[in-house]
Amino acid sequence: MEMDSQEEGFLAKILVPGGTSDIIVGTPIAILAEEQEDVAKFAQYAAADTGAPESSESRSEGQAASTSSSSGTAPGPKASRVGPAVLRLARQLNVDPASVSGTGPDGMVVKGDLLGSPPSASPLPSKPAPSTPAPAASDDAAADDHEDVPHTTIRRIIAKGLLDSKLGFPHQYATIDVELDPLLKFRKELKELGVVASVNDFVVKAVAVALRENLNMNSFWDESAGEARRSDSVDIAVAVATDGGLITPVVYGADGKKVAEINEEVKDLAARARANKLKPHEFQGGTFTISNLGMFGIKEFSAIINPYGTQGAIMAVGGGQERTVMEEDGSLGSVTVMTCQVSLDGRAFGGQEVGAFLKTFARKLENPSSLLM
Repeated sequence: MEMDSQEEGFLAKILVPGGTSDIIVGTPIAILAEEQEDVAKFAQYAAADTGAPESSESRSEGQAASTSSSSGTAPGPKASRVGPAVLRLARQLNVDPASVSGTGPDGMVVKGDLLGSPPSASPLPSKPAPSTPAPAASDDAAADDHEDVPHTTIRRIIAKGLLDSKLGFPHQYATIDVELDPLLKFRKELKELGVVASVNDFVVKAVAVALRENLNMNSFWDESAGEARRSDSVDIAVAVATDGGLITPVVYGADGKKVAEINEEVKDLAARARANKLKPHEFQGGTFTISNLGMFGIKEFSAIINPYGTQGAIMAVGGGQERTVMEEDGSLGSVTVMTCQVSLDGRAFGGQEVGAFLKTFARKLENPSSLLM
């Protein structure tokens, strides 16, 4: 993944080669020099152990070029420049943050500065015994009542991608209700015949067939060309939640596969996705994404278009909900309805295309036997 430096300067030394994995958090990976003429000073520099957190010696050496003209101890940081997590760690180590030179932005003291602080660092001043009982919770305790949860690499990529999509893709939304009762009845009949298929498998098949019959919806916006590009292959990406984050394995040529085949393929892809055993081509690409939260009791939701690959739309599928309806004879009845919402790139599609697509999708799903042909 790419990482933008918060500081300006010249790259003096790469300490960890590109492609290295399992690097301990806090390990220095490169040295930046403030002046170009200082780059040569680090030509022979070598980190003692690139797998361990940064030591005070390597940090002081890395700062030599920018601080060679100064002497004495750097002024301590202001209290407002020390975060609550650092204050908590300082109390645990009994180190006064004001006696530690900060290496963060604008001289801010970070955790690595405390962990690598020399023995000469001043301890925290002892607090006098209170003459009155202390309050149950102080402001400092309230400020420290949290835990830093680091992001995984894949979650950082997902977060950046979703932000880029919302900022760069003009999202438009179209919603349709699909009656599920015919499908639920049909699934019971198939189960008696030994055919196992979930509602989501039929959704994948119905979306794929609807895309084939409305091929303009199987498109994406090509920014470099300034036009929409249509894909001939209907490849459906199915969102799968894993411990590392969301991943979208692809069912290629889904419109030409039987529902039972889609069932087996999706189960296999999801299992290997959660085990982190997918090959790159199995989760990269796709022409349309389906995200289903119905199993969590979600009625409906809005999804963000996948910014990677060749996709211009995503369908958010909710769970079946029972609704009261009036029958033709005036009596009251109930039906099971599933709400599906499509988020589409307004540059690639218009209302006519998405309307025709959703109409076909609903017709296929409400007549599930047609999906077996």
